[in-house]
Amino acid sequence: MRDTAAAQARLSLTGLLTPRAIAVIGASDKPGNLGAGAISHLQRLGYRGGIYPVNPRLESLAGVRCYASVSEVPGPVDLALLAVSGERLLQAVRECAAAGIRAGVAWAGGFAEAGPDGQALQAALVQICREENFSLCGPNCIGIINNHNAMTATFGSSLLGLTSLKPGHISMVSQSGGIASFVHALAEQAGVGFGTMVSTGNEAVLTTADFVEALADDSTTRVICIYLEGLREGSRFVAALQHARAKGKQVVVIKAGATPASASAALAHTGALAGEDRVWDAVLRECGAIRAHSLEELVDIALYLQDGRAANLPQGKGMAVISFGGGGGVLAADQGAAVGMSTPPLTAASRTRLLPLVPPIASIANPFDLTPDAYNKPEWFAQFPRAVRVIAADPNVHTLFFQLGAIAHKADAIIDMLIKLAGEVDQAICVAWPLPPAIVLKRLPEAGIHVFSDAARGLRVMGKLASATTYRSAIVVPSDNRRFVAAWDDMPSASADGDAVVSEDVCHRVMAGAGLPIARGTLCIDAGAARIACQDLGFPVAVKGLSSSVSHKAAAGLVVLGVDSMEALDSACADIEANARKAGATLDGIYVQQMMDGAGELIVSAFRDPVFGVMVSCGAGGAMTEALNDVVLHRAPIDTATAHALLGQLKVVRRFSSAKTPLSVSPVAEFVADFSQLAAQAPFGDFVFEVNPVKWHAAGVVAVDGLLTSR
Repeated sequence: MRDTAAAQARLSLTGLLTPRAIAVIGASDKPGNLGAGAISHLQRLGYRGGIYPVNPRLESLAGVRCYASVSEVPGPVDLALLAVSGERLLQAVRECAAAGIRAGVAWAGGFAEAGPDGQALQAALVQICREENFSLCGPNCIGIINNHNAMTATFGSSLLGLTSLKPGHISMVSQSGGIASFVHALAEQAGVGFGTMVSTGNEAVLTTADFVEALADDSTTRVICIYLEGLREGSRFVAALQHARAKGKQVVVIKAGATPASASAALAHTGALAGEDRVWDAVLRECGAIRAHSLEELVDIALYLQDGRAANLPQGKGMAVISFGGGGGVLAADQGAAVGMSTPPLTAASRTRLLPLVPPIASIANPFDLTPDAYNKPEWFAQFPRAVRVIAADPNVHTLFFQLGAIAHKADAIIDMLIKLAGEVDQAICVAWPLPPAIVLKRLPEAGIHVFSDAARGLRVMGKLASATTYRSAIVVPSDNRRFVAAWDDMPSASADGDAVVSEDVCHRVMAGAGLPIARGTLCIDAGAARIACQDLGFPVAVKGLSSSVSHKAAAGLVVLGVDSMEALDSACADIEANARKAGATLDGIYVQQMMDGAGELIVSAFRDPVFGVMVSCGAGGAMTEALNDVVLHRAPIDTATAHALLGQLKVVRRFSSAKTPLSVSPVAEFVADFSQLAAQAPFGDFVFEVNPVKWHAAGVVAVDGLLTSR
């Protein structure tokens, strides 16, 4: 839970984003002075608020009166630009707070990024900001730009060639100042302008999450771009993304940099399947954010979304590719398939309506090759809008993708049709016009239709959007989790303290206590006890040697399956004991378990991610788990509806649920949901809890194996 002082420091970012007046501490007439550079930007680009340089050695700077100290600055000041060194910064913050200024931007480096001394200096800075209730952006950042009020709290050189800023609807929060400036410049270059750019730097006080929440509340921002390298508070970031979604804002994220995953995950299949990258994919998908993997992709997605129309978002993956030449359309269909988009055929009724509206030589299969006759011959060009509307009305089509190549003839008429169409249909519209006449790049963006210079770039955007809009979920906090909490009560205390492999029989006992279906089994001290257990369980059985030093029993030769007689049981126990001695492992006992049949095998697991907490994952199980690499993840806990949606992403689930004799997904979803509730209550700081396989059959599911590693 955030402490009160930190919460107060984050209450309002108004002074940082829309200041009425700015004091520039440390501005001077020395060449290269950052404060003077910021004043130049503010004056040249049209900031209308007060500008107050603070320098005791100058009477004026850039035609503006200087003040000897910040306490002498007249009138209310909302923002201080702290153009001072790291050593001077702490005192400058105190002086600003004493003068009634509660927000500042610190550009200086030499803090947490500079080693132990810098970390100590940053800790002292944080303490002062908390004591003074001072909202600080930085340090080690390039600052903030707000195009809507020409507020340039930055020294960034990317502004040097500009005489004005174009207001737009894309905003960005970035832990890299260079990347923030680059994206801002690209949006300006594209002619759509920008909203607010924030370089967060070291995030000593204010974090990415704080600025995302503020931009979600900003009426001028429609798209929030984020560049991240790391997080301290995963839950705060998730809350900010959820707030943005609730406000109807689209969020696009680039996550760079590698953070070590939970070390104990390497002991299980989960470590190979659920790396940090997949965790980020899962969390962003859960929160409705779109993940980009390059700056080009980030900008393409933002430019496409920035006009804010709901029709921009495809509600499925079905795409109609419309072209006036076969090759481009076929290539676009292939490129779309590579990013998860499909080109489904029209229904018979749609084809019947379309046929008389296109030239006889046109192909009405998808992709649609309408041929050059469709725009060269007036009688067919007149029918072109009607033909497109028939395609758009087909229930299989969620995106209209126009591959227009180098068409210049009748460009104005095509533009008119596209603009009118965008206002009439529910489908997303994507236009690739690689060699457009100049009028295209003027009129279509003005109408809110982004033009892609390359079909592949447009299709990547549509693939990302289709994936984001066809999957929605949320973490679920159960109203009554007592049975999941109580299930852990029988856990031996030593297991929760050390770095250890918890015995499989204990795993099964915990799951049974939570009401999960498990295969019956008995822990035996020797082969004689195993014989007695088999009289109760019946044959066939699985025989497993349990050892706290062995995580993968089968690989160590400690598992024998399909044991169907007392003689085979004796042989299995002898082999297991011999293999344990060979591996230098001490057996804790022999576990005898009912053999379970199942048409399908799944792996269901959970682990504690260092950033986002407990994650649950499921995928193709059994011996082929890692080879198939078919897995999905979600933050825990989840309910059965979310589990259903999650399982629907798996190839193995789709295969068995659509087989000639289909298996019901409901019992699997119930198992995954309950397992996630159980894992969310795990009493370990770092753990992996893996069930592989979970047998799936017509009567339901049953957990067969169990591996719990704790630290």
